[in-house]
Amino acid sequence: MGSSSKRWISELNECGALRKGHFRLSSGLHSDTYIQCALLLKEPSFALRAGKEIAELLGREVDLVASPAVGGIIIGFTVSLALGCPMIFSERVDGKMVLRRGFEIPTGARVLLVEDVITTGGSILELAGLVEKAGGIVEGIGCIVLRGKTFKSKYPVVSLLELDVPLYEASECPMCASGISIESPGSRYI
Repeated sequence: MGSSSKRWISELNECGALRKGHFRLSSGLHSDTYIQCALLLKEPSFALRAGKEIAELLGREVDLVASPAVGGIIIGFTVSLALGCPMIFSERVDGKMVLRRGFEIPTGARVLLVEDVITTGGSILELAGLVEKAGGIVEGIGCIVLRGKTFKSKYPVVSLLELDVPLYEASECPMCASGISIESPGSRYI
């Protein structure tokens, strides 16, 4: 693990964003580790630094940053600020990712997709589909934390931190089998 990764782990721990317990993730998977990046991003200096580092890791120019709501909005904004381009976000309506609020993707626009934490990548890949359907070009995906080894992408992916944490289907979760109560802190289960 590089010094940058160690620094981000330290900062996630320091602000209480890296939690241990029994969690149902937004993907539906279970884990003993939850990352609440909102606790990191509430500090403007951390949010700005994270956005700048993701922009630098991407290493290319884009026309637009797009993020899924809610978790990706702040980090998407700080990445767009570092890149000097506009930022939009998608939202779920009746379970489907859509663009609202007058947001649109110009045909041919080079778009960076940005999320706070990626596990299976369901939301970010759904957003990629929206971008491509609108005629945009997905240049890459950036995130603060890439959790586990379940995310597969045809796009370049950059992250500030990769955490190899255990992930379980509900039917195979040892914490469920032990009767440990579960928390569902992700936005999809509120």
